[in-house]
Amino acid sequence: MLKLSIERTDAVVPPPAWTLNPRSEIWRDIQGEICAYAEILGDEYWMHLPGLASFRFSCCGEEIAAAVTSGAREEVVRDAYHRRVLPMALQVCGREVLHASAVRSPAGVTLLCGVSESGKSTIAYGLGLRGYTLWADDMVAWQMSHRGGQALSLPFNVRLRPSSAALFDSARSQVLTPEDGDGIPGDRKAAPLASVCVLRRARADAPPVTVRRLSLSEGFTAALDHSCCFLPQNEERKRRMIRSYLDLAAGVPIFDVCFRSGLENLPAILDVIEQLLQGNCEVPLTVPGTTSEPCTDS
Repeated sequence: MLKLSIERTDAVVPPPAWTLNPRSEIWRDIQGEICAYAEILGDEYWMHLPGLASFRFSCCGEEIAAAVTSGAREEVVRDAYHRRVLPMALQVCGREVLHASAVRSPAGVTLLCGVSESGKSTIAYGLGLRGYTLWADDMVAWQMSHRGGQALSLPFNVRLRPSSAALFDSARSQVLTPEDGDGIPGDRKAAPLASVCVLRRARADAPPVTVRRLSLSEGFTAALDHSCCFLPQNEERKRRMIRSYLDLAAGVPIFDVCFRSGLENLPAILDVIEQLLQGNCEVPLTVPGTTSEPCTDS
């Protein structure tokens, strides 16, 4: 696993000249605010987090170097490293990354993909309260091999929106993380991919939850829509990425899970996904008000 090296500096983050590099991008959050600058300089990849740090890594190195502004707290830097930088560095090094949370069941790891604020963390946390181990929050690194899909366990902290945090507040100590589950450090493990759930919000008059297993082509497109890539990379890396997502769609069940907004619908959503976690991938789901027909986005 890549290691973090921190150097304190008074340098401006990002450097003023970054816009002169054609191999650069601005990354924005869901509100449109700039959250990072990414660029490639020769064989080095940089992620600049304004006001916090500049992270540097390569496709074959074993270390991520961070130039950290003098006033930044180390725990904030390490959280940004785990949440934003490490997954992208692994993608550069040949793994794939999905915008997803994840839980582990006896069958393996189930990914919960979706856009920001689609409920990934809330649903994963709710499943954690039902005894499943939390595997990831917001970013999941994975790879295909002769053993099939493998999800990599990375360090993470769960981030819940205030309404979800208030709902779960009295039960937080009951949720297991990979480190709690079996004592093996999370950054040293991999586990088989069992399934992928692509989360979508439904219109207000739709059933509480709608579930449909996607075809190979639909699953490929849906998963690729939630893929994370550092920057457009060379043609060979693009081909390997496409091949990985085709293999994922061919070898791992991918489900469209569409549900009405509102925490009052959470129990029904958890019931449906729990059936998938228990291996009920081919039979009709039995949650009242749930249908196997597709729904329409709001």
